[in-house]
This record gives sequence, C-alpha cells and structure tokens, in this order.
Amino acid sequence: MGSPETAVLVTSDWHYGKQTASYGPQTFRSRFESLGERLIQFRDRHLGGKHLDKLIVLILGDVCDGGGIYPTQPHHQEITDPQEQAWQLSGVTSAWLGKQREAWGEVEVFAVPGNHGRAGKHAHENTNFDVVFYRYLQGQAKEHGVSVNLNTADYFLQKAQIRGHHYLLYHGDRIYGTSGIPWYGVQNRLLRWNTSDSLGPIDVLCMGHFHALAHWRVNRVQVLATGTMVTDDQWALTTLGFDSANQWWLFGVSDKHPITWQYGLDLA
Repeated sequence: MGSPETAVLVTSDWHYGKQTASYGPQTFRSRFESLGERLIQFRDRHLGGKHLDKLIVLILGDVCDGGGIYPTQPHHQEITDPQEQAWQLSGVTSAWLGKQREAWGEVEVFAVPGNHGRAGKHAHENTNFDVVFYRYLQGQAKEHGVSVNLNTADYFLQKAQIRGHHYLLYHGDRIYGTSGIPWYGVQNRLLRWNTSDSLGPIDVLCMGHFHALAHWRVNRVQVLATGTMVTDDQWALTTLGFDSANQWWLFGVSDKHPITWQYGLDLA
C-alpha cells in the first residue's frame, strides 16, 4: 500500500420531506442505505490498493426540504413539518454514519446549511432547519463515535483542513449566474474569497445547490459541485435548463494533493 489518504464524500440537496413522481422520504431512506452499502463495496473493490485512514462526509445543505420556501411547496411534500423532517432525518443519518464508522474505522462530518431550511424572511439567518438537523445529529452521531463539525460563528460557510489542504464548504445559494449559467458567478466569487483575509487560502471549493455534478479548475484552485438525491425534480430544468444530476462526488486526499482521485457515485 502507498502513503495514507483520506476519502471524502461530498453530499448536498437531500430535500428530505419532498415528494415527486419517483421520490419521497421512503425513497430517500432506501437510496441512502443502498449508497452506504455500495460505498463500502466500492472502497473494497476499487480502492483496495490504497491506504485509506478515514472517511469524511461533507453535508452541504438543503438536507431538509423545509417549509414556506415557495407558495405551492406543501403540494410537493410528503412531510410538511420541517421539525419532523429534521428529527426523522437525524435518526436515519446517525445510523448510517454508525455503519460507515464500523467499516472505515474513523468517520467525521463537516456541515453547512442550505436555503431550503430557512424559517422565513424575517427570522435570524441561523434559524434554519438544516441547522436543527445538524444539532440533533451531533448528539446522536456522538453515540457512534462520529463528530459533526459546525461553524457556529457563521453557519453558512465553513473551512475544513484535510491533510493540510484548505477546503471551503458552501451551499451555493447566494451565488448568482449570468444568462442563467452559475459557473461564471462561482468563479468570480471564488477569486474574491481566495484573496480575502478571512477565507483564503482555498485549495478546493465544495458546493451544492445547483443539483449539478461539475469539476473545474481556476488556476490552482479546484471547484467540486455535487448533485442531488431527488429524481423527477423540475427545479434545475426550469431554472437553469439542465437535468438534475443524481450523483455525489467521492474523492481522495493525500499529503501532497488536495484531490488525488475522484468518482461520481450514482444515487438512483
């Protein structure tokens, strides 16, 4: 085996509570459980030659579908109470993390909220049901020996340092595109953040929100946009003009490189 590496799973946009023709809470639970089993199988079959010392799970927001985000939202939900979404999801996720810890030996979570968990336009920014979910999860995952890291000074952004490299974690909802294309806005924001005293330096930006799977470089800095668990979802198609990507990134980190290998794992 070579030098130790850390595996990182980039998740976002679970939208637990949402309902489409092919997606709902039970579908999420089934797909999430299947993903956990396949993740372990993938490690054993395809990454068996690597010395993987740890699994880090990034949760980048919109895990709860929330409530009151748009007027007709209750008509597109199986669970309309965001508190119930957060509570049910915390139990499912803590059990999932426990199984991963048994397989990997060590598991750690870094989390930021999305825009769907917001409690309302006039509520404090931290009044977000994604944050409620993370707080539930902190206590439950601790029983499985898994830590859940939150930036309590500013929940919406978090920097994670993995093997000496700098990862900026952000949902992505406050980045706006040009002509309906978000990537120029992402690149522009990244260049500004990377030169700021509070957020720079950045080696990799990990984000969700756009329900897209993408990877590109801005000089030495890399961007990973990860997909969604939701199928038959019209948001990306009607807003951006492309189908939602039902894949999440899995990548490796070595002492030398912030991304050594990567795979898009199918969710549906």
